[in-house]
Amino acid sequence: MLERGSIWRRWDLHIHTPDTSMNDQFGSWDEFLQAVENQSQVRVLGVTDYCLLENYSKLKAYRDAGRLKDIEYVIPNLEFRLAPPTDKDTAVNIHLLVCPDDPQHETHISNALARLHWQYNHKRYSCTKPQLMSLGLAVDPSITSEKDALSKGVEQFKIDFSAFRDWYFQEPWLRSNSLVAVSGNKDGLSGFLVDGGWAAMREEITRLSAIIFSGRPGEAEFWIGAEAGKNQDFMFKLGGPKPCVHGSDAHELSKLFKPDEDRFCWIKADPTFEGLKQILLEPADRVYIGPTPPLYHDSARVIESVTLRRTNGWFNEETIPLNPGLVSIIGQKGSGKSALAELIAYGAGSWEPTDGSFLGRAGSHLDGLEVELKWGDGHATTEFLGRNFSAVGNVRFLSQRFVEKLCANDELGEDLVREIEAVIFDALDPTDTLNASTFQELRELRTDTTREEGEHLREEMLRLIRDETALRQTLGKIPEKQQRLTKLIEEADGLKKQMPQPASAEEAKTQADLLAARSKLGQLQADIGTHKQKRQKLVDVRGRIQGVTRELDRFRDEIKPILVAADILEGDHSLFVPAFPSGYDAVLKARDAALVQSIAALEGTPENPESLLGVQASIDRLSKLESDDKARHDRVKGIQTRLAAIDVEMQRLSTEIGQREAIRSEIESSRKKRLDAYIAFFSNLADEQKILEELYKPVHDKLAHREHEQDLQFSIRWEADLDRWIARGSQLMDQRKAVPYGTIDGMRQQATQLLVAAWTSGDPVRVGKAHEKFMEEFRKLPPSDYLRNGVTFEELLTWLYDVDQVGLNYGLKYRGTDLEKLSPGTKGIVLLILYLGLDERDTRPLVVDQPDENLDNESIFELLTTYFRSAKRRRQIILITHNPNLVVNGDSEQVVVATARIGESGLPYISYVANSLENSAADETGIRQRTCKILEGGTKAFQRRERRYALVA
Repeated sequence: MLERGSIWRRWDLHIHTPDTSMNDQFGSWDEFLQAVENQSQVRVLGVTDYCLLENYSKLKAYRDAGRLKDIEYVIPNLEFRLAPPTDKDTAVNIHLLVCPDDPQHETHISNALARLHWQYNHKRYSCTKPQLMSLGLAVDPSITSEKDALSKGVEQFKIDFSAFRDWYFQEPWLRSNSLVAVSGNKDGLSGFLVDGGWAAMREEITRLSAIIFSGRPGEAEFWIGAEAGKNQDFMFKLGGPKPCVHGSDAHELSKLFKPDEDRFCWIKADPTFEGLKQILLEPADRVYIGPTPPLYHDSARVIESVTLRRTNGWFNEETIPLNPGLVSIIGQKGSGKSALAELIAYGAGSWEPTDGSFLGRAGSHLDGLEVELKWGDGHATTEFLGRNFSAVGNVRFLSQRFVEKLCANDELGEDLVREIEAVIFDALDPTDTLNASTFQELRELRTDTTREEGEHLREEMLRLIRDETALRQTLGKIPEKQQRLTKLIEEADGLKKQMPQPASAEEAKTQADLLAARSKLGQLQADIGTHKQKRQKLVDVRGRIQGVTRELDRFRDEIKPILVAADILEGDHSLFVPAFPSGYDAVLKARDAALVQSIAALEGTPENPESLLGVQASIDRLSKLESDDKARHDRVKGIQTRLAAIDVEMQRLSTEIGQREAIRSEIESSRKKRLDAYIAFFSNLADEQKILEELYKPVHDKLAHREHEQDLQFSIRWEADLDRWIARGSQLMDQRKAVPYGTIDGMRQQATQLLVAAWTSGDPVRVGKAHEKFMEEFRKLPPSDYLRNGVTFEELLTWLYDVDQVGLNYGLKYRGTDLEKLSPGTKGIVLLILYLGLDERDTRPLVVDQPDENLDNESIFELLTTYFRSAKRRRQIILITHNPNLVVNGDSEQVVVATARIGESGLPYISYVANSLENSAADETGIRQRTCKILEGGTKAFQRRERRYALVA
């Protein structure tokens, strides 16, 4: 038994035949039968007549004799007219659709009709042909023909609804083997005045009816509960949802199977009465009114059948047809459920080896096995086990091991993140993907500029830290310079006291002139050194400009392809690359020439007494005029030379000491700039957050408009790794000393309260204030008091202004809980929600192996069944499961039952049977019975549990 299960067929449950009791405009029976045989769409007929079964029996006899071979099923449709009348003064049309499966069904129906009575003129008439003819003659004695008498009798046989309902409830066989259907049109429910005195009667008629006969789209939407609010409440009050069916209601050949506006009735079920009853359970999914059936699958991505060959005795070598909707593969443990799923995935080029997989365990036993997949558009693909495998990925295969691997960890693993990102990427509008091939690539494209700016801000903070460190080092040396200045003053005073007294007035004048000359020489040397230092600054400026120019060249190379891609004209490219004005080099050269000239002027010539060489010549000349006492001469020279050097050094030290406040101001300015850069980094991160939120917005909006997906939320969250940051800082400090906040633990507590809360707030201003507050304790103690030996102030600042511990991550929450904190089973639910509810553009078949593992039945029923029912409308789903909720409440169109036994070789022998869930048999061979036995433990076990629950519908 290998059948495709429930597929769409056209049913016409409301056709009349020749000899119909009223308004018969047909010709002969042969013409009628020929018309039915000439059409090719309708597969199930509801043969309708008023109050009687005779015309159904006649058509059934023709079919039993070999006519109507393409009609797969015929259902008797008994139509009655009930009182009270509608506001249009027409009787209410109500139908009994009766199951014809019982060989004695005609007898049962006729006997029940004979017990349906109506009283006229104190005489009771039953619903049989002779009695109806008698009623017609009683009403109109002028009638002369039997046909007219029957027609008049049927016309007048309008019993009260309450009497009809009582009769129906008192006929157990009929009630168990029929469905009540009422017209939803003006000759039925729509004909009642809702505000009139018949509202209760209308409700009771509706409540009795299982099916509504109507082809109007609004009627169908109402009765399946598509409308919300008061109307939906009213529908449930009347026993809804209810399916709407439609028929041609033809009374002549020209209208046979031709309802108005091509409102054909399509039912997705077996052509059986059990198939018809499926529409009561699934009124929204199993019946459709329209010109064509609702087939939304891409036929090229539907596996029509799988054939196994050269199986080495492991499998039945036959073709297994597959339904395009939800195919549930069930069976006992070790029966071959996963084997079929893996073989389908292998044949589609989507299988990947995992620990414990069937194909992995079978190994060489299956080498050479041929898997042929036939697809809905007619093409076929073939793969052989053990040979070159074509990893074309024609299906999405979620093996049990794969899902367990993704969802097992207590953290958001990389594999799960990649799967989530892949689904999100596929859910984006193609115009929003910027031609990227992956989500990661798209994210990098969208955030490249902000991340580059973030790196620049990091570098800026490091530069400012280096600058401040240098300034602090300079400031820290001022006390030492003050001490040096004091010592120089003392040294100068001492040297002056040691100066030998001149022997004469002339020698005194010469000594004074020499001292002045040597002092002037020191000053000239310092001035020349300053000018040469300025020349070096010019070299530094030129070097920096060249470095920036190289950066601009790199920038030009980087931006050029971007400008080309943005269709910016080549002539305009220069507008996007800044450059230094060409005159800067001339300025540098002019300034260097001026300094060279100044140096030359200061060096001068021996003839220029104000120049360096002139002063040196003066010193040489004056030295010759000194005392002939060589010892005293050398002593004077030494003291004067040292005094001149002291004078130059004192001037330099005085200048540097005088810059103390300026240095402090620069340090404060640098600190503010560094804090500004720190805050700017978080502002830049906030900009990146906005970009990511914009990137996730289509997905967020899609989830927000769906009832169950609202439980799943995407958010961009700020994350901070405080432990990592504190660990780095603790390595800098000597914890034997008094560190800021007392201890490292105290520092961690304060950082948690101040910094972490600010870092994760996404508010740059709050981050700046929190950081300044945290820094107060560090400014109370000199860093040398708590830093380890060898650790510099620069290293301390680099840590305090580090931002590596803060970053953005997209957060996925389910019912308010972060994904990484969910149980493995709930993670599996989230993953399936993404695959089934969000991954709409992937129309490949989805093969899922036991997604219900580790899940509770409530979650499966409330969530997964909803998603499977929705997703199967657009993609084929092949599901391996042992959960009845997924099979039955997921409304599987086909159930494949796997069975395994040990063959003569000692190896497994696996076989499959398949059919629709409505396929039933008197014994245990029907799919329904097999499903109940495997999933529920059998009918008795199910009924016993049902009695234990004592639930009342």
